[in-house]
Amino acid sequence: MRDERSTPPPIIGAPGAYEDLEGGTGRAVYFRPTRYSQQDLGPVRTVIEVTLGDARHACEMRDVSQNGAAFVWPAGVAPPALNDTLAEVLVRFENHDAYRGAATVMSARPLSGALIVGVSFADALMDIADVLHLRDVRSWSVESARRLNAQSQPWHVAGFSDFKALVGEFHLFLKDAEANLGEFEKRLPWHVVHGTADNPAHLALLTQLDNDFVPECTRYSYAIDRALRGASPDEWARLKEFSLGMLHGYLMQAAFVERAFSKPLGYPGDFELMRYMYNISTEGTSLFSKALHYAIVHQAAGEAVRQRKEMLKRAMRSLLEGAPAERRVRIASIAAGPAYEIAELLRELNVCEAQVEIVLFDQDRTALEVAHGRIGRALTRWPNIRVIYRHDSIKRLLKDPTMLRDAGPFDMLFCSGLFDYLRFSTAVTLCQTFYGLLAPGGHAWVGNMSDHPNPCRWIMEQHMDWFLTYRERDEMLAFAREAAPGARVEIMNEPTGINPFVVTQKPL
Repeated sequence: MRDERSTPPPIIGAPGAYEDLEGGTGRAVYFRPTRYSQQDLGPVRTVIEVTLGDARHACEMRDVSQNGAAFVWPAGVAPPALNDTLAEVLVRFENHDAYRGAATVMSARPLSGALIVGVSFADALMDIADVLHLRDVRSWSVESARRLNAQSQPWHVAGFSDFKALVGEFHLFLKDAEANLGEFEKRLPWHVVHGTADNPAHLALLTQLDNDFVPECTRYSYAIDRALRGASPDEWARLKEFSLGMLHGYLMQAAFVERAFSKPLGYPGDFELMRYMYNISTEGTSLFSKALHYAIVHQAAGEAVRQRKEMLKRAMRSLLEGAPAERRVRIASIAAGPAYEIAELLRELNVCEAQVEIVLFDQDRTALEVAHGRIGRALTRWPNIRVIYRHDSIKRLLKDPTMLRDAGPFDMLFCSGLFDYLRFSTAVTLCQTFYGLLAPGGHAWVGNMSDHPNPCRWIMEQHMDWFLTYRERDEMLAFAREAAPGARVEIMNEPTGINPFVVTQKPL
């Protein structure tokens, strides 16, 4: 083992070995003490006074060093000669007299109508280090008015005591949970912590999390969301800084929060986040990170995504199981993502005699690859069902409403999450395109998250930077009716009520 005592500690700030140091170049080969201007000394007030006879004159300092100073000679006073000795020169920084004594005139030069006199201290050297330390303290003091004053901090906002108290409590809850789960993890074998639900011990672990940790996380999250409602934009931004400072380090350990926040594909709500919400499994490298991820995907927004999938599956199952063998049925999913609802539908169908074509349209190639892998295995049961993958952009679909007509017309077209990010006018335009792609009697299903009763906006917006365009049902009906005047339009609600769909039917 190496004896640490045999090696002297490194000098802090040392640039390297002594033999590697560089000397001066040019005029700097001949060393002279560093000169400091008033700008170099920052907020330190500098005073130079020269006593001439019975009069004391305050002079503007130009620069100062360990062994001398340069200053503006007082107007109306006869200039000194080189090598003259000034009986007393005082150099004062704030209330600290750094030098008081005789000085020898070493230079005198005119500059912009003034005479700049340089003197060398005759009685002693000035301790410039003390002055620089004073500068540093004074500079810090100026900053401390901002740094140490709570009211100037970005997280400070008056009021909202409920929000602050809840965030503080949640911080302590997560801190204790991390410690307790960390200790518990040490007692468990790897396969229990990182296993699957078919392992009885792992299943018991999930049940325990369902009984205590998950409800507590949910309670705090929803209560914080309620306490944030009503904040002005400036208050909201400051409360975000407060929440980030207290909780972000914990929440980012959840795989769901980390991916939503980092957006590796450049946008929120990607296929991996969909997988997290659909699977409701534990993800992470520690028991605490797994538990926190597990708790977050259980929350209401995730449940709404799961429920909308079930609702769409029911609608497609009804369409396919009721269609006769001679009928051709066409379905389209726009912004399909990983298309879990299609893969699950194909596994769960009891009967399907019709000839079916399903178009999955998405601008993310990786999402389509994931969908292809999952659906390909399920398709082996259904030789009469064909799935077509279209890798193209929504921008092109908006510009060319006919681009999918070669695959239609469609008996059912649905778009689950895209409208959460669209302006009203764009929503109208895309709904018009959807309506034009429908067969007579066909239905277009368009989902849009509703702010009421969604209790997850706090954690999504403040800790994931995940913002949606929330719309209430009357606004959804408005863009659908503007897109298809005279069509039958209705709202279909999944059980949570957070992710309703507006359904437009083309007449027969």
